[in-house]
Amino acid sequence: MIWRNIKKLLSLIFVLSFVTACSSSGTNPTEAPETGEPVSGICANDYYPVLQGATWSYKSTGSPAGDYSFTDTISVVKEDGFTLSSKFGELTRTQEWSCKEEGLVALQLGGPSAATLNSQDMNFTLDVKKVEGVTYPREMKPGGTWQHLLEFEGEMEIAGETATAEGNAQTAFTAQGTESVTVPAGTFEAVKVQTDTNIVFTIQVQGISVPVSFSGTYSYWYAKGVGWVKAEGQGNITGTSFTETIELQSYEIP
Repeated sequence: MIWRNIKKLLSLIFVLSFVTACSSSGTNPTEAPETGEPVSGICANDYYPVLQGATWSYKSTGSPAGDYSFTDTISVVKEDGFTLSSKFGELTRTQEWSCKEEGLVALQLGGPSAATLNSQDMNFTLDVKKVEGVTYPREMKPGGTWQHLLEFEGEMEIAGETATAEGNAQTAFTAQGTESVTVPAGTFEAVKVQTDTNIVFTIQVQGISVPVSFSGTYSYWYAKGVGWVKAEGQGNITGTSFTETIELQSYEIP
């Protein structure tokens, strides 16, 4: 029973990480105006508009966690970063991002200084220990490549059992060119980016050490001034394969 619950929880974690530590400079950043005015400086990005109140709603089919919908909202914007809030049904995730000269960097798989996921009788708290690379570079030109790395550790409680986990998530990106993409939210000219991701956990529970892995190759399509509008690809969670498609249903850019 406990391993079935762990697999269910990890499926949620992998979902959160695909839809995708360091601190900021140590100063107290000034929040951007609540009017949603575009952010200038290092947070400006053509393919991911960092605007307070910007909202994107998506729907996925084929995920190992089952079909699901979620909504992303930029809830706080600062001079050197922002907070992304995501709602998956009754599950809510917040994720901190940093803005650097080379682009936008996800600082967590999901959560404030620790990523905390709660679903019924399951709880998972994740502390990110190391962040390297960039998630959304300033430019996405055909042939361009970049990487992103997270190293983390955490604790989980499932049906009264306590377990610990540590691992890393590595993603390599390759921009492949521009295509026309049609999704429920509309038709967009978008840059296609291939992502190759590997996530590895080692879980300690009931005196047993068990490795859990995820690998996947997805294509993402990014439209200027909008963000990512579609993702599709294949993955494998510890021997279980799946094919997933995620499409933008609607969006609002202030």
